[in-house]
Amino acid sequence: MRVQSNMRLLSLLRVLCFFAVVPTFAQSKLVIDGVTLSDGTDRPPQRDIAVTVEAGRITHIVSMQHAVKSAGATVVDGRNKYLIPGLWNNDLHGGDYSKTKAALPSLLSYGVTTVRDMGAPLDDIVRLRADIASQSVIGPRLFIAGPLMEGPIPIQMSLIVDLFDVNQARAEVRNLKQHNVDYVEVDTTLTPELYWAIADEAEKQSLRLVGHIPAKIQANDIVKAHQVNVEHLGGRFLNILVACSSEQAEFDQILATTYDNLLTALKEKRPPSEPQFTAAFDKKLLDTFDQGKAERLFHLYAQNRVAQTPTLYVLQTLWDSNRNLKLTEQDMEYGKKILAKDMAIVLQMKRAGVPILAGTDVQYSEGGKALHEELALLVQAGLTPLEALQSATRDAAEFMGVSSTSGTIEAGKIADMVLLNANPLEDIRNTRQIDAVILKGKLLSKEQLAATAPQ
Repeated sequence: MRVQSNMRLLSLLRVLCFFAVVPTFAQSKLVIDGVTLSDGTDRPPQRDIAVTVEAGRITHIVSMQHAVKSAGATVVDGRNKYLIPGLWNNDLHGGDYSKTKAALPSLLSYGVTTVRDMGAPLDDIVRLRADIASQSVIGPRLFIAGPLMEGPIPIQMSLIVDLFDVNQARAEVRNLKQHNVDYVEVDTTLTPELYWAIADEAEKQSLRLVGHIPAKIQANDIVKAHQVNVEHLGGRFLNILVACSSEQAEFDQILATTYDNLLTALKEKRPPSEPQFTAAFDKKLLDTFDQGKAERLFHLYAQNRVAQTPTLYVLQTLWDSNRNLKLTEQDMEYGKKILAKDMAIVLQMKRAGVPILAGTDVQYSEGGKALHEELALLVQAGLTPLEALQSATRDAAEFMGVSSTSGTIEAGKIADMVLLNANPLEDIRNTRQIDAVILKGKLLSKEQLAATAPQ
């Protein structure tokens, strides 16, 4: 207990040190001189560039030879360094206010300057968003959903809200609107009645619908609900792979039965009697993959700009160890084959024009390191390093409707940037080689970031 107490004290001291040494938000002009610029657009990298920042905005981007020296500017030597837009983690989960606030310096140390929170206690995350926006707390910009909208499950968690009838569901959406959330997130346990009521009320309240695909909702039907984002390729019920099967009707019935059994088990406070997805299930799902159905689904998503946040990082961790002791070695092996197929369809979606967003589905304290793992997995899936980088910069900003001010390094935009010691377009793992972070135009040096790096 004493060791744990000392570790918590050390973590608190690192956070206090960070907030003590970061520059105030009245810092003067900043110039990054002689840098290689990868601005997040499709333009090729530009060498020997001077980027000028003032009042939190990028004001000039010129070749170093045309740069005009400004009296009183802080000049950063960018030679042999690479400048990229600040990174977005498009799927994190906040906890209570203090715990989440304490993790913000760690996120910044990994170059994360924007977060899409996909499920957190409502009052805590609203308060934290307001404090960051007012600059009383230094941290990444937050977009928030509040709690996840869950079905009729008897689980009490501040991260979720349990819904038992459509009137309650509509009331919860209206409550989220009153708290000025950015979108409403649906989870896999919703009944069809609850899902469609939430979708209808969200549209009435001018809130975007995002999240998982419930067990009894088909992957193509979410377009009718105006759902604009899918997490984890559907969620725990593998909805997108099922929609690509030539035996979809059979799998839909299996999912419906699995869902009903899961709800019964939860109500009876016992684990499900059988593993949800065995090797036999996975094998048939893979064997019946229909390329034509997949292409039609992905075209539908591309046409309607239904973005995907595949969270390969967390999908991979599901098969790193046998957390469910009922699974056999063969079950685990086929689980890994499902992951390989997930990675293949991420590439197919990207090539079909479906927006891909980088996110990790973890807590804030893990979200920085995990994001860099996610970028590497996206490249492993077949995306180019630039495409992977854009999934955490330009494409994320476009999805959230803020591309006019964020997501790329262009004059007039908010100065959220990351200075690297190696070229990420040669090796995406170089996004981890961080020399400095610029947050709203304020320089956080390597030394300041190291003061709060996880030990």
